[in-house]
Amino acid sequence: MKSILEMKTILVLALSMVSIAAIAGEKIDKTLEVARTGEVEIHNNRGSIVLQGWDKNQVTVKGELDDLTQKFIFVSEGDKTIIKVVLPDRNTHSRSGSGSALKIFVPIDVSVQFGGVATDLNFSKVNGGVDISSVSGSITLSKISKRAYINSVSGNIKLNDVAGSVEVSTVSGDVDAKVLAKKLIISGVSSNITVKTDNIELAKLSTVSGDTKLYGQLEKDGEVKLGNVSGDSYFYVKGDLNARVDLDTGPGGNVTNQYSDDKPASSFIGSEKLKFTAGNGDGLIRMSTVSGAIGLKREK
Repeated sequence: MKSILEMKTILVLALSMVSIAAIAGEKIDKTLEVARTGEVEIHNNRGSIVLQGWDKNQVTVKGELDDLTQKFIFVSEGDKTIIKVVLPDRNTHSRSGSGSALKIFVPIDVSVQFGGVATDLNFSKVNGGVDISSVSGSITLSKISKRAYINSVSGNIKLNDVAGSVEVSTVSGDVDAKVLAKKLIISGVSSNITVKTDNIELAKLSTVSGDTKLYGQLEKDGEVKLGNVSGDSYFYVKGDLNARVDLDTGPGGNVTNQYSDDKPASSFIGSEKLKFTAGNGDGLIRMSTVSGAIGLKREK
């Protein structure tokens, strides 16, 4: 006969298995009352999340949990709310089953943090800024204020109507940004970067094995720095420039200047340089490439 201790152990294991089965793939619809200007922290390894800000002091989570879900955490303490889909450690990167498919509503003035592995994200209407760390999965942000920080390994990134500051780092993912942000820092590897904005205080864009296009008007004392390795970079200038311009290529590179009549100088090793001052020279435009084309064009 089994001892009482053995029987208790078997019972606990059985209950644990029932708990897992009840949560895995479960449909959910849960709501918490939260602080209007707090922080929402989300963790999800697989699947998709659509998040939208609204005018309620509530966080609501709807949808279906990952088929491998071990535990679902949805708690609010003080001004912080945590939403976390927990998978067994050994299955964190498993492709079996379906990932979570969640729709989340948050107070419009909160800040949102996300951490995950392979989750497609679509966030909109967040005034407190977003902070995203993702391994793979597409990322779409629209109508985000204050700050957008994205660190992604792979997956395309699309930004629309993002204000404040933007900082993006990606490997093997294209960036397409139509933003209101005046401060932009974007870097990529095997990435094409296209940024369209109105006014630029600071834009630092760099890529390896990809092309970069920046559209906008440089503000007084503004700064633009574009750099690439094996790719083309162009600044499409809106309006008039008041800036010092410094363009420099490696051997085999070439400089294009469609803004003024200034011409680049070539060296004996096949590199090109161009320096001139536009207007009163308050701002700075510096562009460089190891092997590729760089230059100024007029925005049409």
